[in-house]
Amino acid sequence: MKLKRKYIFILLLLPLVFSSCKSSQQTIVKATEEIPYFTFYRLDHHRFVKDDFDTERIKFILYFNSECDHCQKQARWLKKEMRENPTAFKDLEMIFISFEEMSMIASFRDKYQFNQSNITFLQDSRLTFADKFGVGSFPSILIYSKDSKLIKKFEGETKVEEILPFIK
Repeated sequence: MKLKRKYIFILLLLPLVFSSCKSSQQTIVKATEEIPYFTFYRLDHHRFVKDDFDTERIKFILYFNSECDHCQKQARWLKKEMRENPTAFKDLEMIFISFEEMSMIASFRDKYQFNQSNITFLQDSRLTFADKFGVGSFPSILIYSKDSKLIKKFEGETKVEEILPFIK
């Protein structure tokens, strides 16, 4: 009898658990439809917040880890496209974000020679990016319109050919 009651109790709780998970997922999706408020830090230790974005440019955000093989491959693909097609990314505001130490982020920047004036490297020292932007893997690319509305989100390695239609 006690076992039967236990199963009934579990069965009654399941819909509640699933509905709260669904609600949480919907909240994350809704939050990432527009760039959320945040505070990250430039490599010169100055703050960078949502209001620092250029309102005249499409925003390209790459969430990465410098030791991640997939992130390194993504960086090589991006750099190759920038060399072969210099105009493809020049009108974007490109933000590269990692939670790593600033020295590791700077090493990644230098290794791939991402020194263009439209690229900013940021540190997520409080580990808030993944939750605020609704991503769960490295690398992740988010493309936002000039008015900060989400255009497209890519998670995992993404060929540049798949990205290009969304940044024009």
